[in-house]
Amino acid sequence: MATSRLERIGTIFTRVEGLLTRGAMKPDDRPLWYDVYKTFPPDTEPKFARTKPEPKPIRQILYKEDVIRAKFHEKGHGLGTNMLNLSGETQTKRLIQQYEKLKSEGVPEIELIEKSVAAVSTERQIASKITPKNRDSVSGQVLADAQLINIFKE
Repeated sequence: MATSRLERIGTIFTRVEGLLTRGAMKPDDRPLWYDVYKTFPPDTEPKFARTKPEPKPIRQILYKEDVIRAKFHEKGHGLGTNMLNLSGETQTKRLIQQYEKLKSEGVPEIELIEKSVAAVSTERQIASKITPKNRDSVSGQVLADAQLINIFKE
């Protein structure tokens, strides 16, 4: 029935229970959830007319690293990733570590971001020039041949 409002009267459990007690539904045809619901009823019955709970305000969770990260991303730094880096450190993480190191050394707040970016970029340039200790190993050969042109060669 399109105009029926029976879902607002009682719960699905009470309606199935009524069908079972009146004989409209055979006990063998009862839903699987019926016995579980009857054994472990909920604390508050799920009725349609139940009042809505008060919405709780969402707490703002900000860490000190979030403020630093926002400063770096605002200037366009910290977005690059290196898929060959097996250490799991992102560029943003290294920037934050360098930022905190320079801050503890007493570098002025204005220069912190630029000096952190410069230090991390020089670290990355040095790391890219370092060759593997054992070039004959499989990982050494992969790292030596890791170029975009070589990926698509057969």
